[in-house]
Amino acid sequence: MSSYSIIIPIHNEEANIPALLKGLEFYAKNHEILIIDDGSQDDSYELLSKCSFIQIVRFEQNSGKGVAIRKGLEMAAYKQIIILDGDMELDPAEINKLMVLDKELGIVCVFGSRYENIKPFTSFWDFGNFFFTGLFNMIHGSDHSDALCCAKAFFRDDLNLENISAIGFDIDVELAGHLTKNLSEIQTVYLSYKRRSKKEGKKLNFKDGWSIMKRILKSR
Repeated sequence: MSSYSIIIPIHNEEANIPALLKGLEFYAKNHEILIIDDGSQDDSYELLSKCSFIQIVRFEQNSGKGVAIRKGLEMAAYKQIIILDGDMELDPAEINKLMVLDKELGIVCVFGSRYENIKPFTSFWDFGNFFFTGLFNMIHGSDHSDALCCAKAFFRDDLNLENISAIGFDIDVELAGHLTKNLSEIQTVYLSYKRRSKKEGKKLNFKDGWSIMKRILKSR
């Protein structure tokens, strides 16, 4: 199997670090695991620094998810990239579902999806995802089921990093937009998803929705 650079941004996730590292250890033998600590103020960095099978980049101040991912893309040792959040809403044990890139077979990009059949009126979050993914598909003429999902696998050469500028959570749709424009076919894999609440540490909020919408509209 070809090696991947697995890029994971985190911010104040000390409660999830042990489970995250346990889920990632399986991949450490053949792949690069690059964790970007985006200015955590809890014990996230201290816990990560005790782990021998990962590489850590630490920002002194919180700069935003987009900045963290862009830093990871700049540093990645391998041409095959996987991006995943470190909040444990997605199970790192399922990263292998994304490890299917094969140019000879025409598999050049894979988007993870949290929804096979989204029910938009189940929650505010589901409605937001339904709306933004629909807007994204309308602009790009695509049929993605979850354009906002963080989990993506692609070849770094298929992105021009100079054109990636998102700072915050809009990085997910910016990457999706560039890859959708550049590639004729993107495969989807469905991933287990356990949404957490604000009390449990969910960081996405209403104002982030505006930056996501502006990023989608800007990608026209």
